[in-house]
Amino acid sequence: MSVGVAATIKEKLDIVELIGESVQLKKAGTTFKGLCPFHGEKTPSFTVTPTRETWKCFGCGRGGDIFSFVMERDGVDFPTALRSLAGRAGVELSERTSREDAQRKRLRDALDAAISFYHQVLTSHPDGAEARRYLHDRGFTDGTISTFGLGWAPDAWDALTSALTRRRNIAEADLEAAGLVSRRRSGRGVYDRFRGRVIFPIRDASGGATGMTGRILGVQGEDLSLIHI
Repeated sequence: MSVGVAATIKEKLDIVELIGESVQLKKAGTTFKGLCPFHGEKTPSFTVTPTRETWKCFGCGRGGDIFSFVMERDGVDFPTALRSLAGRAGVELSERTSREDAQRKRLRDALDAAISFYHQVLTSHPDGAEARRYLHDRGFTDGTISTFGLGWAPDAWDALTSALTRRRNIAEADLEAAGLVSRRRSGRGVYDRFRGRVIFPIRDASGGATGMTGRILGVQGEDLSLIHI
């Protein structure tokens, strides 16, 4: 996909300035911290990282970019947030570009949800124990695993599909468009593309997820890569 108007809007707007209108932020090294506006807290766990154009609350788990923040703050959908921020940035929208960016947002959300699911399996589920040992033996620390969001795809046909469609209400069509699942030969239903593999997220310069690659434990030349979105 080509870079859409959403990327242009993010380039024109200062995420610290935007979020700072709703949250009192204080500089902390290369980041800014404040009290999360989405849940009650007394100790700041809300962090804005300008170099990545992202925000994250380590208390409630919410996070994303300027569009996600406006969506959470104002209780609106992506197209509405896109129009609002486009007006602020002085960027003109067409119906086609709005539709394309809405689709890109859905695919990015599906990818982020998949990375989170695989990371949770690796770090907290018994199914991830062997993969954790494998990574530790190869010199990966728990800190590195957490920082880079490494994961484990269970050796099951529909573990990811079931988790994201039932718990996150992500459509099968979006999982398929993101390259996370494949259509069954019968045409009815889908199955997970990544099964029994250690997951390595692929990110762009700003830290946003653009894809992933998976490797079977101890096997050379068996990488399975997800097409970038």
